[in-house]
Amino acid sequence: MLYNVIFLESCDPKITWHGSLPRKILIEPEYSVKVFIGGVPWDITEVELLASFGTYGNVTVEWPGKDCDHSKHPPKGYVYLIFNSSESVKKLLQNCSRSDDKYYQLVSSRQRKSKEVQVIPWALNDSNALRIASSRLDIDKTIFVGGLHGMLNADGLMHIMDDLFGGVVYAGIDTDQYKYPIGGSGRVIFSNRKSYIKAVNAAFVEIRTKKFKKRIQLDPYLRDAMCTQCHKAPGPYFCRDSLCWAYYCKTCWNLRHRPASLADHRAMKRTSNKTKSRPIPR
Repeated sequence: MLYNVIFLESCDPKITWHGSLPRKILIEPEYSVKVFIGGVPWDITEVELLASFGTYGNVTVEWPGKDCDHSKHPPKGYVYLIFNSSESVKKLLQNCSRSDDKYYQLVSSRQRKSKEVQVIPWALNDSNALRIASSRLDIDKTIFVGGLHGMLNADGLMHIMDDLFGGVVYAGIDTDQYKYPIGGSGRVIFSNRKSYIKAVNAAFVEIRTKKFKKRIQLDPYLRDAMCTQCHKAPGPYFCRDSLCWAYYCKTCWNLRHRPASLADHRAMKRTSNKTKSRPIPR
């Protein structure tokens, strides 16, 4: 099983990628049933949203901070719509106006009449990119990528990583139950260890395109492993420093990092829902 990694020590990116992202031509694409709606009026209600979008099929509204009481937490300028089928999303897009490959729809609230909002769908084919269908995907050459911009799909991620490090055989965008991007994270798999290590050592990359600028974070994926020192206990703590690059149990971590020269190494550890970098209690 793979686990996402969040390495908390940030720094200025050592590498910057400048360029244009490849444009993917989609023929009759299938879409996620979840759609992002941007630029909604601050006073819009769920009833008003359903009046504008319910004509395309059964739909529910997912507000930002969905665990909060919406009446006490007004919209933040965007919402998600969740339709019952991809066909409803296609009907919506067919009825939208278009400009520079962007979709727009009119909505009305009590104080704003005929306000144009942006409709941003997600094509399912944008979630994964595989260089060669027969490529062997190696968990030990997989990195976690965090901080992805919403406009970056798997093909774009593969293009950037291959430009910078070479040897990319797969790129994927993490998605939720509706197959919609979640958390701005993804995965990249390399064909060789040299490219993999080069990416992990980069740690951060700044992406600059005409449409956006974003710093992304690169970390190794963690897997279930035994302690590489004692070989007797599970090794939930991973040290990414090149002097170690190993999994440890708590006891062996402390033994290994007792010297002052290694004391500043930080452990990467899985938790129930995410992975964090943290000091190990001694």
